[in-house]
Amino acid sequence: MNFTQLRCFIKAVDNSSFTIAAERMNFSQSAVSKNIKDLENTIGVTLINRAHHRISLTDAGKYFYRVARNIVDDMDYTVAYLQSKKNDPETLLRIGVCDTPLEQKVLPIFLKKLRAAQSNLNIQFVFVLNNSIGELLNHHVDLCAIARDDVNVVDDVHFSPLIQGRVVLACPPNSRLAQRSRLLLDDLEKEELFLLDPNSSLNVQMNFQNELINRMGMEHIKFVQDFLAMNIYVKAGWGYGIIPNFIADNRADDITYVPIDYHEISPYGIVYMESFTNDSVLKEVITTLKLAINEYLNQNNK
Repeated sequence: MNFTQLRCFIKAVDNSSFTIAAERMNFSQSAVSKNIKDLENTIGVTLINRAHHRISLTDAGKYFYRVARNIVDDMDYTVAYLQSKKNDPETLLRIGVCDTPLEQKVLPIFLKKLRAAQSNLNIQFVFVLNNSIGELLNHHVDLCAIARDDVNVVDDVHFSPLIQGRVVLACPPNSRLAQRSRLLLDDLEKEELFLLDPNSSLNVQMNFQNELINRMGMEHIKFVQDFLAMNIYVKAGWGYGIIPNFIADNRADDITYVPIDYHEISPYGIVYMESFTNDSVLKEVITTLKLAINEYLNQNNK
């Protein structure tokens, strides 16, 4: 077994095609197929079902894919880190993010401030929406920007808050509720509402959602998997979305966010392992992120 075999297997699965995998790797299709077949022969199990020119994973393949992906990612991250240490004095730092609308606005400001301060940090962002704590515990990221609810059950991690959590209503700009400065629960009665699925890794508003459901029932409530799906429904005028304020893009032209009069929810911030001992790097990241968030919020209030 070797890394070429693992990469061929991962690339074929990611693209659901030997042909596309070969193109992406600059290999011939026969080379990709042979590497995967050699891998299966070495392990002694079939990883991929091959039928009707389409591929799918066997149960063993599904398990092996997760393991192989972690192995290859760990190696890639390690090589990138060692190369960065060899070629220049920069410190490679991997930050897990959820790619929310707010992060899409704040993170460029964060990077600009690091550049202006002539920081020696080389930042790599890693998308961790569905497995944020797992990526941190597996050392695929060094720090993670998430809500505190995600880390409450983990003992050996620390959390530094950046934004206090509030519940807001996502509205089409021309809708009736978009004209309000603040909303009560009574204002949401009989409105078509979209809530984050209870299994969502970003769902930090469970108490609010449960209270809303107990009050209104499910007749006018639908669940969506993530904030991207919710934004689509809201922009289409199908109803209103309820999300934490640290997901919202308050400078968007096509959605208006109105605060809901409800107590604070879990904050958004930076989480890191107890073993992360570089205090100066941690302080630099947290301080710069706070400055970036404040700049973004101040720009929005102008």
